[in-house]
Amino acid sequence: MEIDYRAFAFVITLAGVINGLGIVRVLSSFAEFLRDQGRHQIKNYWVFDLWASYQFLMHILLWWSLWNMRHVEALNFGKYIYLLTGPIVLYLGTSLLAPTVDEEQVDLQAHFFQVRRAYFTILGLFWLWAIFSWPVLLDAIPPTISLLAVNFVIVTILRFTERPNVHAALVIMAWTLLLLFVARFGMWLGEVGELTTR
Repeated sequence: MEIDYRAFAFVITLAGVINGLGIVRVLSSFAEFLRDQGRHQIKNYWVFDLWASYQFLMHILLWWSLWNMRHVEALNFGKYIYLLTGPIVLYLGTSLLAPTVDEEQVDLQAHFFQVRRAYFTILGLFWLWAIFSWPVLLDAIPPTISLLAVNFVIVTILRFTERPNVHAALVIMAWTLLLLFVARFGMWLGEVGELTTR
């Protein structure tokens, strides 16, 4: 089926809702954290904080980037399922990362390393989805392929190492890449898509 803007709005709505649930999950966890600070002893961990804020920005950036999908010329159910996979995987990563504050003491470093393998596996799946979303949906190679590939390598390394110094260095690298991506490709709505269709 060829899609026009009305069909695009209909098709993209479910992806937007799923992605929005991830944003709500981050914000509600942060609100819980603020509300429960007096009742619970929360041991903070800056690497966790950076990944949590990274995850939040990824949801915003995913929503911003979905506008590029308006260039999909023909959409079938298989491609639609593929399109939905990205927001679903990102939401799962957010849910894993968000701690449950039900004990008197919450150690965010212990929580982070407890969910590390699953979280970075899911984040790796997200980056694979991002790498292949353009070839699958738009029959094109994304102009951001090198940044996407480096992000995939970073999360793969983090999935297999427990060394805190490696996590500290690579979260800074991941943030640098994310800011570089936004500065180069994400400042204007649909900028990446325009690069491909020129």
